[in-house]
Amino acid sequence: MSKLSDIGIFLIVYAVSTVYFILKTYGDPALFGATVAFTVMASVSLLAALHSRGDEPYYERLNVNGLLYVAAAVAGMVAVSSFFTGIIGGSVLYIPTVFSALATVGNATSVFTSMLGEMVYQFAAVATGEELLKFAAYTEIKSRYRSTLAAVVLAVGFWAGFHALQAYQNALYVVPAFACGLILIWLLEATKSVIAPILAHGAYNTIVVISKYAGGGLPVNMPWFPTQYTSGDVLLTGLAAMWTAFILLPILTRK
Repeated sequence: MSKLSDIGIFLIVYAVSTVYFILKTYGDPALFGATVAFTVMASVSLLAALHSRGDEPYYERLNVNGLLYVAAAVAGMVAVSSFFTGIIGGSVLYIPTVFSALATVGNATSVFTSMLGEMVYQFAAVATGEELLKFAAYTEIKSRYRSTLAAVVLAVGFWAGFHALQAYQNALYVVPAFACGLILIWLLEATKSVIAPILAHGAYNTIVVISKYAGGGLPVNMPWFPTQYTSGDVLLTGLAAMWTAFILLPILTRK
């Protein structure tokens, strides 16, 4: 099996998920624009990374040990976020959410299916778009200038600045965002897999969203579980199952 097998499967799952969210957020201009922006970001970054002159491909296959590194990275990001915000799971990153949209234009009828969709959105749109952008910049700078330090400072610095200004309009937040970026770069180097920081980023975002709604109330008035499955409920459940079956389970069962 080729080195690109994992990333190839990942990109197919990503593409299916992204097409769904582009179609379902069309009625919400702001969210639709963000979803398209993340999609373009991921697509352009991936093309740039695949054509990079770098001699480290970072497409190694993840296994259970790799997931332990992912879990450690998530714990580190939560710790950094908690230290700087004083709230466990509080976000120092910019996290757009589709929870309310899934309950309106997305035809979800329950908190459960909306949350499944939210989780998939964080992994597919947000985490993939941002991590591929940072990955492309990091690998190109590292290869071009033969300097890991320059690659970290420039790639992570730009990413951290975007989050600080976009999320809070506060330049001080560049510090915790940069710390989270360092953790994700460490994860990339520790696993040699670009999928690892995507999974960690998506898991962190999901934790933040859940903690936000658990502490401040849900933005929609729906039952916890569907009383009657709509097409939206079925599709969101299917997307979550697809990520589990094609991304997570192969990693867990791999020796």
